[in-house]
Amino acid sequence: MENNLLFINQNQDIIQEFLNAMKIKEGPLEIDTADSGLEAAFLLKKKRYKVVVTGLDLPTYDGTKIIEYLNQNYPQTICIVYTWRLELAHLKLLINERKVFRIFQRPTDYGQIYEAVMDGFVKYDKKEADAMDRRDLERELRKGALMLSELRHVAQERPWEREELEKFLHALLNVFVHDIKSEPPGKEKWQLIRYERKVLFWLLDQSEKPVNDLDEMKREIYKYFSHPENQQFVDITINKNPGVLSQDFCTNLYFIIWLLLTRFVMVSSIYNVKVVFIPVNEDRFRVRVEGVFPEGVWSAGHENLTARAITGVTQTILECFADRFTQSISDEKILCYLELESRKKAKQMAELVEQI
Repeated sequence: MENNLLFINQNQDIIQEFLNAMKIKEGPLEIDTADSGLEAAFLLKKKRYKVVVTGLDLPTYDGTKIIEYLNQNYPQTICIVYTWRLELAHLKLLINERKVFRIFQRPTDYGQIYEAVMDGFVKYDKKEADAMDRRDLERELRKGALMLSELRHVAQERPWEREELEKFLHALLNVFVHDIKSEPPGKEKWQLIRYERKVLFWLLDQSEKPVNDLDEMKREIYKYFSHPENQQFVDITINKNPGVLSQDFCTNLYFIIWLLLTRFVMVSSIYNVKVVFIPVNEDRFRVRVEGVFPEGVWSAGHENLTARAITGVTQTILECFADRFTQSISDEKILCYLELESRKKAKQMAELVEQI
């Protein structure tokens, strides 16, 4: 993709001033301009831009609306603000929520804006490369999921081959990681392998070790994850008596909680997790999972591509198992809401194989 940018300003003199300043700079640069929010929105629907430089006071749609639209629809596009006046409230919004790359207040040396634009192109290209790496990773995981379906069938029909199958899976997962073009370095690579192994082996175990009821589910979760002596706290609360639930439903619920906690443990050895299971009616249930960690741990743990990819895989799996899934994440807390139906048959595993 060519280095291109969209310059948005309601003042035609400033637009011409900007174009004249950019002409004297070195390097090919494709520039489109707009003098209103409406015209900018029209151009943005027709074309992808690496960098958008916008004012805030625009006719029709103001600059913050344009930036919000880009954040939601083209998150890789780099946003730069160039404006006459900037209030503190605007500044906080642009930096903290809209993730604006640079902010300039007029009058500013256009040389500084040019340098910011060049830096924006570099940042965009890096984001694009990271996205391609993510697609490579997901493609390899998809291959593994399809092979898993066949291997799981073999394990069910010939349990005596189980030990050899696990050895094969371990070797197979190493191959998946080495085949990814942007292979994660060192410790990150083994984190990915360990996580893949845990999920794959749990799926293979499901038919052999079902969970019979909610009490058994709680016991199993506490056994593996609740260790107060190590500052690892898990509390599971069941609101109201849910009645008799099927073995499949209890097993799927156990897997959902197990999967989230497994991801939490990979991020932090210290955590406080509260799980609330809420029956809505005899068929529908809500699950609320809140994980609290030491300050800054979650954001620090997601600074590399592999960690973000693992979280993305986790989200894909949860979306497959639940009828509804939402989550919110901050530096020290993650909050997940899920809705489940107890009468649904176990289609989740087949869907999971297709969606990972």
